Amino acid sequence: MIFTAVNAERLPRRRWRKNPRLVQSEIEPASRGFILRGRSRGAAWPVEFSLLPHDVSHKIAIIDRDVWQLIDIVISESAMQRWLISGASGQLGGHILRALSYRYPSDYVHALGRAPLPGARVTEWVDLRSGAAVTELLRRAAPTCVLHLAAVSPLVAESDPASCHALHVDAAMRMAAHAAATNGWMLYASSDFVWDGNGELHDEGEVPLPANVYGRSKLAGERVVAEYGCGLVARYSLLFGLPIDQRQTSWTAIAARLQRNEPVTAIDDEWRSPITLADAALATIELATQRHRGLVHISGSSAMTPCEIITMMRREMNSVSEIQRISRASFSRNMVRPRNVTQSNKRLRSLIPGFEPAPLRSALRTERGAVPRFSVIIPVYHGADTLGRSLNALADQRFDDGEGLQASDVEVLLALNDGRQDSEAAAETHVARLRARNFHVRLLRTPPPRRAAIAAAEVVTAAGTHRLYLDQDARLSPHALSAIFAALAPGTGIHFAAPRARFDPSPSLVVRAFCRYWCALPYCDASPVTMGAYAVSAEGRRRWGALPQLASDDKFVRMLFTPKERLLLASESYHVVAPQGWRELIRARRRYLRGNRELARVPHLAPPDPVPRYRGVLRPLLRPSAWFDFAVFVAACGTTWLTESVGARTARSS
Repeated sequence: MIFTAVNAERLPRRRWRKNPRLVQSEIEPASRGFILRGRSRGAAWPVEFSLLPHDVSHKIAIIDRDVWQLIDIVISESAMQRWLISGASGQLGGHILRALSYRYPSDYVHALGRAPLPGARVTEWVDLRSGAAVTELLRRAAPTCVLHLAAVSPLVAESDPASCHALHVDAAMRMAAHAAATNGWMLYASSDFVWDGNGELHDEGEVPLPANVYGRSKLAGERVVAEYGCGLVARYSLLFGLPIDQRQTSWTAIAARLQRNEPVTAIDDEWRSPITLADAALATIELATQRHRGLVHISGSSAMTPCEIITMMRREMNSVSEIQRISRASFSRNMVRPRNVTQSNKRLRSLIPGFEPAPLRSALRTERGAVPRFSVIIPVYHGADTLGRSLNALADQRFDDGEGLQASDVEVLLALNDGRQDSEAAAETHVARLRARNFHVRLLRTPPPRRAAIAAAEVVTAAGTHRLYLDQDARLSPHALSAIFAALAPGTGIHFAAPRARFDPSPSLVVRAFCRYWCALPYCDASPVTMGAYAVSAEGRRRWGALPQLASDDKFVRMLFTPKERLLLASESYHVVAPQGWRELIRARRRYLRGNRELARVPHLAPPDPVPRYRGVLRPLLRPSAWFDFAVFVAACGTTWLTESVGARTARSS
């Protein structure tokens, strides 16, 4: 929420340090940052804080690592959106619900469907053809953001035009009126069937001329929403991909026939601009987040016929099925199917900078052996010089023969979040080796910071996979992926795993000494230390939504699991780039210290580690060769604590 505070005062440390429950009982982690506006002698306003008061009446928040008593708070605006999604049980709706649960886990989602839907706070079935039912639904749900995805199929529209009009036009009109009256926002899902098929590549400026009942009803719905000026009309092209659940769709039915090497019929004279379901869902949520208005085409970048798509499927699945080519007129004798409804996505890519629909090949992995079972997410920021370390190590991974993990089971998602051409060029250069070994690789252009990049990657991650979060400079040992995958297998009770952390040699003598001593601590031998690589099981990933605004988000994830659920893979390792000098080491240690202090104030986390961080710190002194390393270690820790304490006091006094 956005609070307006007339005043605020810092609570004395002796008050909350002696009674930490006073703080922990009134705050909880939040998935987004919040802005506090007001005046106080001890703070510069506005300031951003990432821990939300659980009970506004107590008005306690953590700001800049201090506990503040907030005075005269007024809730001026809610940052939590209330989503109403019609057609949520459809293929696109399922992908949108999944993406929303990762992107905005604290938002209220009211979904329309016949069965409970994952990611929705409330699921109910409402007959949207009834005007009274729609009005009552809008009153109860009170949405701030409406996604009207519900639709009848083109064939049903031809046989029942009245129901088609009620759903596509009348329901849209009531939703648009509600959005306009409440200062909300609406997305109306239209179709590429608004074109008559006689043109070539269509853009948003052309005048549509539908050739069938379905297209005419969609165009009428577009005009209703446009008249109210309360949102966005999105014309979706042919949507392709696997559903979130195990339902049967036209694409899964085709894939099943190809897998059995049975004949498949395919239209070869109808051109579309197909886009994957995951990309369409990602674009929809981004457009809703930015509340764009007007008209946009949500389409892929290539023109293909259904026959060409199915031919690509057959090739990917190594099938020998016969593809029987038919005309669109033979396929649908009771309706007119337009010949060419390809759409330009130029405006879509301008509204969402960096968005580029993935090639269909990435969504064509329908055979069992090619469905990703393990996902590797790598945020990339200024990674031109270091990205090759992690990608080359992935390409060098060794897999055992048999039923274990194979390269074709692994998807690698590179989230480029710096907008730099050199980072993108480095990624393109190094992913060729991964693709040559049958890794599934995808480049994503995402906004900064790291948390947003990870969230964007998880939106398109294959469902139900174990996940490895890897820094761009982390170099895995050759068998690390297989060992992690085996450790997280269902039934083991392990939901968090990491290889042993190691440093590459630094050019600095003192940094090498510090790293040697730190790696020799019992803490590093007993705990899965997270300096650049950690993995969670598919079940373990459900324990959090979006990463909170904490400096040590990796350690936050580790502390969501009990010590019995964590595993250090002692036989495997990963190497990260060590600090290059003393100053860089102290900066890194200060970030580490701040992260630990933030985590100490977050309630409801598991005990950090079975072995205290500095237990056994004197044990290496039994070896005279370790005395210099010990002196450097103590000096670094002392300097870090001193500079961080002085900096915090200076900030408070100013």
